[in-house]
Amino acid sequence: MKKRTLSIILALCLVMSAFFSIPVFASGNITLEKTEYTTGEKVRATVSGLTQSEIDNNAAVYYEKQGTRYENFECIEYVMYLPANNVCEFDAPRELGTYEVALLDGDMNHIASATFKVVVPRAKEGDIKISKPEVKLNEPMSVTIKGLTKEMIDNNAHFGICKANEKLENSGETEFIMYLPTDNTYQFKAPSEFGKYEVRVFSSGITNTNTHEAVFFGSVSFDVVSSKAKPGDIVLSKTSVQPEEKMTITVNGLTQGEIDNNAFFGVSAANEKLENTVVTEYIMNFKIGNVYEFTAPYEPGNYEVRVLCANVDPSLYSYALFGTVPFTVTGAQTDELAAGTEGLSTWAAGEVNQAVSENLVTDKVLSEFPRNITREEFCELAVLLYEKLTGRKAEAGSNPFTDTKNPEVLKAYNLGIVNGTSATTFSPNADVTREQISAMLFRALQTAMPALQATGEFKVNVLDQNEISSWAMPAVKFMNSKGIINGTPASDGSVYFLPKNNTTREMAIALVVRAFNVFSSF
Repeated sequence: MKKRTLSIILALCLVMSAFFSIPVFASGNITLEKTEYTTGEKVRATVSGLTQSEIDNNAAVYYEKQGTRYENFECIEYVMYLPANNVCEFDAPRELGTYEVALLDGDMNHIASATFKVVVPRAKEGDIKISKPEVKLNEPMSVTIKGLTKEMIDNNAHFGICKANEKLENSGETEFIMYLPTDNTYQFKAPSEFGKYEVRVFSSGITNTNTHEAVFFGSVSFDVVSSKAKPGDIVLSKTSVQPEEKMTITVNGLTQGEIDNNAFFGVSAANEKLENTVVTEYIMNFKIGNVYEFTAPYEPGNYEVRVLCANVDPSLYSYALFGTVPFTVTGAQTDELAAGTEGLSTWAAGEVNQAVSENLVTDKVLSEFPRNITREEFCELAVLLYEKLTGRKAEAGSNPFTDTKNPEVLKAYNLGIVNGTSATTFSPNADVTREQISAMLFRALQTAMPALQATGEFKVNVLDQNEISSWAMPAVKFMNSKGIINGTPASDGSVYFLPKNNTTREMAIALVVRAFNVFSSF
């Protein structure tokens, strides 16, 4: 019995001896502030729970890519040399991936570890700014890039400009961020093709196509589009026609580059897809005055004229669309004035018909359209424009003139739109020159809209501007800058304004309509 008891005691002693001979490191630990860092960001690892003997035995903090053998880890710092708070600081690696921070003793035995990822930062709102979300072909623009760290910039962070549907790995390198000026802004010209584009920013240089997504910082998109028609840029001679009736279109507002790039117009059913628009004629083939005559469709229905700034792939038509104007093909006669009626020019027919529908014209001038308009006749139109823009009826006031009793003339005089030719005469039947009508229309707009910033410069070079009277110059410049009154084109793209030439009835009506179209939403 004694022998058996002694054997049990000896066995227990052996077990206890074996158990206490194994080193116990469970108390040591290492922790990180977070689990994801960006390239070059400061990593802080806190060591805790080590005994003094473990510290004296050269326990240290190491790190390396996860999966690496501990003997190949890089030593960062021995625990004995850490500050009192036992925090080990080091820079996150430049290479993306998952890393392990290990606490090892002097014999490279593992005590504890923690893992972290090195990731690329993603752009926050405002980090990548484009100067304009919509630009025209080859228009100057810029992009400003912020939010990248110095380490990323030093590691060849860059950006590329490409079509929005381009694969990420085909983005290319337009410029390295390190070469940008101090404001981080890059100036460039918009692409020469319509479509949606992106500026894509990457946080480092690319050596492998598989890493593009990993180092993608962010992007901003922009559209390359055509000019957009303003009111009055596309004018049809009639908006209600009979089947196969002759009609005209007048197109202004396109740049010369767009015209050279085969800008065109097409006639389509109103519900037809834009990409199915067929070329009717190129704008470069229009007659002087940018007018073209065509035949209305033979089937009654709702149609529209579509003007596009370039003959491009139909999938890009939405970017190249300049503007549209609807019209109706009916089987009945219309009340609109057709070109040729009373000498009405094809270029003026659309604006004259709009003047009728908007009540911007008197019956007096709806005849003999090539005839010069008189001072009295234009006063009547100017008063109608004033009342249309303001919604108020003009008042006549007292009459200082001996040669007219026309209340519309007195209204225009009372509003300051027109002056007399002397203290007691108005000269109602005198013709109106182009510079005079510019000044009268200018005053009508100023009177109707006191807050109007009535300044402007010529849109193009005016070859005879030295012939414009000084009192009329501000009005002429303003009217020209707004596209209300233009000039006769010269061969070099300049124009002759012809300030002393008289103004026809149809031109006067057109000027009033253009002014209304530009300022009716003011």
